Formats: sequence, C-alpha cells, structure tokens
Amino acid sequence: MMSTNKFTPELIAPCGMNCGICRAYLSYTHGLPTKRGKVSHCAGCLPRAKNCYVLRGCPKLRKHEISSCTQCDMVPCKNLAHLDKRNRERYNMSMVENLRELKIKGMEIFLKNQQEKYRCPACGDVVCVHDENCYSCGYRKETKPIKCSE
Repeated sequence: MMSTNKFTPELIAPCGMNCGICRAYLSYTHGLPTKRGKVSHCAGCLPRAKNCYVLRGCPKLRKHEISSCTQCDMVPCKNLAHLDKRNRERYNMSMVENLRELKIKGMEIFLKNQQEKYRCPACGDVVCVHDENCYSCGYRKETKPIKCSE
C-alpha cells in the first residue's frame, strides 16, 4: 500500500515542488545516511522553513503577501523559470506545470495525480523524481537503451 504521508499539502513547496518525491526528503523519511555532496536530509520546504532559491528572490513570498507562486501573476519569475528549466532537463518534471495544475484543478486532484505518477510499480510506495528509485523496496527504474544512428 502506498504511503500517503508523502502526498500532503504541507509537502507542496511555494514553487510547486512536491517535496514528497524529492531525494532529500525521501532519504530523511527513510533514515538513510547522508552522502557528502550527494544527498542532504530535508523535512520538506514548508516544515523546515528555510529560505529556498525561489523564496530568496521573491519579495512577495518573503513579505508573506502570497504563500504560493500559484497566487502570483508573474509566474514564472526569473528564479522559478531557471529552476524549472533545470528540473525539466534533468528530471522530466516541471514545477511551472505543477503550479498550473494546482491552480486549475486544485490541491486534492494534484496530489492524487502525483500519487499515480510517482507510484512504485513493485510495492506501491513512492519512486523518487531525482533518481527514479523506490527507497522502500529498492525498485530501480530501468533505463531505456540509447538507439545509435548509423
């Protein structure tokens, strides 16, 4: 059965990141040791109340005028666009798309869709967005072979 504690509104960062699918959060919740330079432990962006990359560059978030980028008419800002581009390229995940889905469909449907998208096919828990591994059962998504053009 899937662990639903990784799919709660409290784990959705202002930028649209679902901390419940993040390597640092999954390592933290599974009690895995940190690897210097590789994985840092994190209890989630909102629970730990740290200044994230997007928050540092956003006066509206810093001054608590808004609590989420879904409430801003400037989406994506420069910082969010940069972060989103990196995440789309490296992990095939868009925080801007997450924000759009949150705004249009609401939190409940967004979280339900996240559960489906990141469900481990072996045990039903969570597959990490960063390394495509399940930290509960050890499932590893197989990489597709690269086709060489001749």
